[in-house]
Amino acid sequence: MKSRLLVVFMVLLLVVSVFTVSAGAQKEAVAEKPLIGFITNGPYEFWTYSAAAVEILKKDLNIDVEFLLPPNGLPEEQKRFIESLVTRGVDGIGISVTDPDNVTPFLNEIMETVPMVMFDSDAPNSNRLAYVGMSNYAAGRMAGQAVKEVLPNGGEFMIIVGRLDAQNAIERRQGMIDELNGEPYVAQYPGKMTPNTPNLRLGGGKWTLLETRTDGGDQSKAKSNSEDAILKFPQMDLMVGMWSYSSPAIISAVADAGLLGKMKIIGFDMENELLQAVKDGHAYAALGQDPFTYAVRTIEILAKKARGEAVSIPADKLIDVPALKITAQNIDEVWGKYKAQLSDGNKYLEATK
Repeated sequence: MKSRLLVVFMVLLLVVSVFTVSAGAQKEAVAEKPLIGFITNGPYEFWTYSAAAVEILKKDLNIDVEFLLPPNGLPEEQKRFIESLVTRGVDGIGISVTDPDNVTPFLNEIMETVPMVMFDSDAPNSNRLAYVGMSNYAAGRMAGQAVKEVLPNGGEFMIIVGRLDAQNAIERRQGMIDELNGEPYVAQYPGKMTPNTPNLRLGGGKWTLLETRTDGGDQSKAKSNSEDAILKFPQMDLMVGMWSYSSPAIISAVADAGLLGKMKIIGFDMENELLQAVKDGHAYAALGQDPFTYAVRTIEILAKKARGEAVSIPADKLIDVPALKITAQNIDEVWGKYKAQLSDGNKYLEATK
């Protein structure tokens, strides 16, 4: 009887030891090489700058990174990526959210077990660890200042953007409107969106926002929207591209219409076509972001969190990466850095196809 009890005791001890070793091994594996997901809002060149940071971070932080580009920029595609990552045991996810109002409940459910950081486009009502990016509202105010500079006596303009339910688009557009209306300056979005109605009279009627046209993330539709706007509003003075691919679409449409150098253009982000247009005098300004730093800050936070290390996050959970206004005066200075990042990012994306 005693020998049987001893055998049972030894078996139980062995089982406990196996589970202890297994759990320890799992913790050690996470500590050694966490898996971090980085989900963009579409397959745009803008994210190539972020890709340039990934290979560096994988080596420097000893992590694995899954860099994911939704092929059509749809919320459903982002959800499928997230579900796949969770199935694989991901340790943290960074995401540029395309439809925050509708996906926040889903994101909060995921965040019960997987920490998340938003970058570029926030889900401010979610339980995310932090938001990394520029204040899109402040960048919109900067764009409004550029409108004042290029149309000092007033004029009519059009906004081209992918979606108006994405937080970055909401804030950029509202920042422009508030700046042109002379609202007191604040750095963060005040929370009230001007409805998308045609012929918005701004600055007491000095400037008119003819329309804000959306394309659902379809780059070819962005160009057709631009072409149609040029035909519909021959008196239009300015076109504003609010997403990364919007400005190249505008530039192409303006070139086809023979209006380069005549139609004024302001764009967000740093696509080569936009920067070249700034250099050539065909666009007035680009409001440049820093997607390389977005990737660095987002992935660093998630890697530390996965390893149980202390993470320094501001009380408001906003990690600001300020926008840069790029004009003819500073284009040569900043473009060299962007070209190097773009080259490295393209190499990484080619290697991981």
